[in-house]
Amino acid sequence: MTVTAFDFGPAEVYIIRYPGVLPDPGVLEALAALVADSTVRLLDILVVSRAVDGAVSVLEIDDLPTDGALGEVTLDARGLAGNDDVDSIADGLTPGMSAAIAVIELLWAKNLAERFSESGGELLETVRVPAPELNELAAAAHIK
Repeated sequence: MTVTAFDFGPAEVYIIRYPGVLPDPGVLEALAALVADSTVRLLDILVVSRAVDGAVSVLEIDDLPTDGALGEVTLDARGLAGNDDVDSIADGLTPGMSAAIAVIELLWAKNLAERFSESGGELLETVRVPAPELNELAAAAHIK
């Protein structure tokens, strides 16, 4: 049997809109904890902001406060969140709003993806059900 080793496992791109310039410290702390636990690997992150006057700015990880909740994180695939992503997201931001674009590798799923591949399996599709939607579905079905 041939062992398949991927450089990267499955990854997801999260685009989160919020008021102000920097994400809430609690969000950054949660992300840092997942990275520290080797549950995920942060491949890239950008913050796109639209000022009250309409000007757009982009902050990369080097521009984020180093004493912040994210701590010292190294990006393993800087540049995955490209200019097309930034332009598209900036167009949808109203003044005073920002969006974080985070490319997050799912380390917990990497081993599973390698085993599927080496066994001849072929991934046909993945579907992510957002937490708010799943909770609504569960409540409607009276599942606790």
